[in-house]
Amino acid sequence: MSAGVMVMDSQFVLVSCNESVERILHHEFERYLGTPLAAIAELQTFSTAITQAFSEQSAQSAADELGHTHLHWQHQIEIPRVQGVDDADNNTTLLARGSRLPVANGTGYLVVFDDISDVISAQRTFAWGEVARRLAHEIKNPLTPIQLSAERLQMKLFAKLSPQDAAMLNKSTATIVNQVAAMKRMVDDFRDYAKTPPAVLSALNLNALIEEILHLYLGGDEGDIIHATLAPTLPRVMGDTTQLRQVIHNLLQNAQDAVSDRVDHQGDARIDLVTEEIHYKGSNDETRTAVRISITDNGPGFSPKILARAFEPYVTSKPRGTGLGLAMVKKIIDEHGGRIDIQNRPDANGAKVSILLLKLAPID
Repeated sequence: MSAGVMVMDSQFVLVSCNESVERILHHEFERYLGTPLAAIAELQTFSTAITQAFSEQSAQSAADELGHTHLHWQHQIEIPRVQGVDDADNNTTLLARGSRLPVANGTGYLVVFDDISDVISAQRTFAWGEVARRLAHEIKNPLTPIQLSAERLQMKLFAKLSPQDAAMLNKSTATIVNQVAAMKRMVDDFRDYAKTPPAVLSALNLNALIEEILHLYLGGDEGDIIHATLAPTLPRVMGDTTQLRQVIHNLLQNAQDAVSDRVDHQGDARIDLVTEEIHYKGSNDETRTAVRISITDNGPGFSPKILARAFEPYVTSKPRGTGLGLAMVKKIIDEHGGRIDIQNRPDANGAKVSILLLKLAPID
């Protein structure tokens, strides 16, 4: 069954669990049978949540004036992501149900849970898309009249003012026009996120696309820090050229922003872009082929807050960012039926973004 099932004794010692528990929680549990759940590494949050849920269930049953016994509880539990797991792109959200269960030594506990991370992510994406659509409509309407009014004031009053006042008018008008332009760019980001057209997939040489993009970065400061390693026999993928170009541009720009301090201080800034062919086991235990793109930098890495919500709109560490970049990237990769993962490098020196494209072009 797809749901994880876990049985514990009265002391929350793990008695048994099914294979889905390992898949959902990314842990091998066979060696932990007979171990208290709280003693299993990286599962303290999960253990605390279910222990508290059973305690609250007991308290509710004891306090029920009608003497009703609360047979089970249901909670949504969020546990931290597991570093190094390709499909753990965010915290894992579980819908868990718990009930008491007779076991050999008396009364134990049964917990059944499903991974609803994708459902939650889809709900948030839909909600943010609707918010972006409304914001774009509401913000854009007054921007043009604001700009035109400022320019008209400058044109009508400039000749009538003293040089000092005219200079102040020019400065104020320029500020208004520049800020309106910035707002228009932000509105365009909202619009693009809300109305991303469906991907039109066709056979695509990914290496050729990347080489074309990298030519735009050569000859400047960025050309010295971007190092590409492209697999020579990379299979073609099914992709939308325009959208994947946007993805690669966005990720390279993020990496450049991350290493900008090293560039400013003439440090050893470096960005590595790698393409490779990988093999993995499919649902029928058959070997399948996919293409992976990895972009690694030696900047400061992602903060814990960004790691937890990186692909949600308006989550950003940039002072002038809208937080739509990675959200747009995630949306495009989802349209391609692929996966994206972000993580900090194990040496705590930079970040890594990996994209897995699963749809390959038919071989001619």
